Amino acid sequence: MTLFLFSLVIFLSLIQWVVFIDVILSWGTLFGINFRPRFIGSITLPLYETVRKFIPSTFSGIDFAPIIVFIAIEFLAKLIITLDPWILGLFPR
Repeated sequence: MTLFLFSLVIFLSLIQWVVFIDVILSWGTLFGINFRPRFIGSITLPLYETVRKFIPSTFSGIDFAPIIVFIAIEFLAKLIITLDPWILGLFPR
């Protein structure tokens, strides 16, 4: 069970990195650079749309859905680690 939860925490960490990269790449539109790979959009867009369905996350043209997704993933990872603290022993030092 610990190995499954460890894998889940690693997966959540990877999703956090994808959200972070998506946010950084979205800033490129300010400079006229429109480069967002499809695989990043296919991962992040369903997450953002789920958040937007329940919480109106746009305020003054700023989209807060990535921030809400990032915080929710962080909370879920911390909850998993709290449920099984032995997971921390599997991470390299």
